[in-house]
Amino acid sequence: MLKQFGITIKEVLRLPAYQNVKLLGGEGGLERVARNVNVMEVPDILPWLKKGDFILTTGYAIKDDAEAQKRLIPQLAALGVTGLAIKPKRYIESIPPYMIEQANNLSLPLLELSIESNFSDLISSILTQIVNRQAAFMEHSLKVHQQFTDLILQGGELNQIVRALADLLGAFVRLEDTVNLRSAIFPETIPLEIESLLEKENTEGISDADTPNGLIERQISIGGQPAHFVALPVVFEGKKYGCVKSIALERKFSYLDLLTLERVCSIVALDILRHHGLVQVEQKYKAELLNQILTTNNPDEKNFIERGKLFHWDLSGTYAAILISILPKKTGGSLVDIERAKQAAKTQAIPLMEDYCRRNGLIHMLVANEIGILLFVQPLCKTDKTDAWLKRILRQMRNVVSKWDVTIGVGGCYSGLHGIKNSYREAKIALEVGADIFGAGSDIFYDELGIYGLLLRQASVEEQKAFVCQVLGPLLDYDQAKQAELFSTLQVFLEMDCNIKKTAQTLFTHYNTILYRLNKIKELTRLDINNLDQKLTLQVAVRLFPVFNRYNDI
Repeated sequence: MLKQFGITIKEVLRLPAYQNVKLLGGEGGLERVARNVNVMEVPDILPWLKKGDFILTTGYAIKDDAEAQKRLIPQLAALGVTGLAIKPKRYIESIPPYMIEQANNLSLPLLELSIESNFSDLISSILTQIVNRQAAFMEHSLKVHQQFTDLILQGGELNQIVRALADLLGAFVRLEDTVNLRSAIFPETIPLEIESLLEKENTEGISDADTPNGLIERQISIGGQPAHFVALPVVFEGKKYGCVKSIALERKFSYLDLLTLERVCSIVALDILRHHGLVQVEQKYKAELLNQILTTNNPDEKNFIERGKLFHWDLSGTYAAILISILPKKTGGSLVDIERAKQAAKTQAIPLMEDYCRRNGLIHMLVANEIGILLFVQPLCKTDKTDAWLKRILRQMRNVVSKWDVTIGVGGCYSGLHGIKNSYREAKIALEVGADIFGAGSDIFYDELGIYGLLLRQASVEEQKAFVCQVLGPLLDYDQAKQAELFSTLQVFLEMDCNIKKTAQTLFTHYNTILYRLNKIKELTRLDINNLDQKLTLQVAVRLFPVFNRYNDI
């Protein structure tokens, strides 16, 4: 991200060893940074020069070659040389005017050394400055590393980390954790304009070429005051985990500031990963507790309520269950790849939903389960109609998880552990049954299932399967053995309000064929469609069949 520590040509000219040195040209390049000193006294020196070199020479290598003298400064500028200091009088009587003109045009500082100048003193004075600055940086860097490592190891929160960084930089700082959806800013009470700037990405108009190693920096104006904005990603093993942004008023961040920022970012990545690990473990224990509640026939209410308090859950409260199936919009590859994509969607969606609930002050319980994501939420106020506040929440939540395909089942609002179990059962039925009735991508309330909800509430699943098999079993067996279409004919016939003519037209089948099939259905099921009670039995069995057939239960 940053250049090695060095010394600018402007600073070089202030060193005691350079007191008698004259600047002949290239004043526009005085801020060039010298990172090394080299001596040019042989003709083939160019291949050995490096970017950032400051060159000392007596001109011996080019004393008799006017063309070489004319090519020298353009060649040095192209190589990224920081400056050229020539000692005339010995081999070159004077520095030619065209070299001075070239230095001005290319902003390459051209210095004239006095005849008394000692190369050894000139070299050592620059190298001493470079070494001292690098040593000071290393000392500062170790202190910063130790300070923030200790802070994180001691369990420092995000706001403590950002405060320490702000104190170190003497600037406004915002730290964003994009994995766990946390952020902190310091000072907490800052001008609204600065807060707004730090909340934004501030990357408009910045190309990749302008942001080496992810650093973004720009000069801005705040209330008429000049300011310097920088943003640096928090990256670990090539993956971005967050961002640190900072604004300094009426000054630019120094190299030391930016290197400090870079060092702190690498340490902050560890805190983000640590927090993510803790959240994952907590999610596991939360999911286990809820699963025990939902699968235990006679839960020990007192015990479960006490355990729930560890997660700040009030299990005696009133909740509605929201069961969410969340899938990637595009899935492809092997079954393993598809399953990984589904798990990744759940993992990424949970912190987004947790953040939504927290921001909106919802009392909730949120976990992942085998179906998707399970959310229990309390009514916002007692006067709210259940469907009104829930629909409002679902509408807002869909915006949060809009990058995925989402289908939602919603149970009723009940109190206590038995209420939690009942609401979950309803949400599960709503999701599984409603997806067939209303289609994937819907918000399905259990109360909207009509006769399905009534039937599924009154009998166990096994009893209902047995009922469907008893009524339709002979019919389905006949279809499979004879490659017949009796079941599909019965479905259409009931949909057409038992109108034989409309059924024949819909199926593109002769009227007499439909009559034959209906008589066969009567023979196999021993149920007469013309009898209202027996007709209702057939209708219920036909309606329930897809619910179980979807899971290959029949």
